[in-house]
Amino acid sequence: MLRKLIQSVKTNIAEHKRNNSLPGKYKLYEYYSETEKELVHVEETKVTSEKLMWDVEFLEGGGFFSSSNLDIPLVAGIEATRWSKLRNFVTLLDPGDFRKNVEFQYAFEKGNLKLLKKDKAGKILIFAFFNRIS
Repeated sequence: MLRKLIQSVKTNIAEHKRNNSLPGKYKLYEYYSETEKELVHVEETKVTSEKLMWDVEFLEGGGFFSSSNLDIPLVAGIEATRWSKLRNFVTLLDPGDFRKNVEFQYAFEKGNLKLLKKDKAGKILIFAFFNRIS
């Protein structure tokens, strides 16, 4: 009985770590972006119907891949090929120019990744929600 309980706890811990660990592939399902006048919320139904996408992959060894068709300059301009993290911030590292590095605040909620990037004035450039796909 005790062995079953211990194994169950170990399994739950391993699953929690996997679901709340950055390495993996993620697919955008919803996002917010602030224009000069208002905060725009693009819901999952619109992402799907308009075939909007932003797929990201964080590799175990620090590699990074991004593919997007969003009309958001920050996202379109990401040329990072590596990533690093510190606390709840992930930095996408540009291979040619460190001034082009992009730092996001990140969090997990129920295994889903959230990335937030604000400008210096506090305007939300993008607040994106991703499902883990692997």
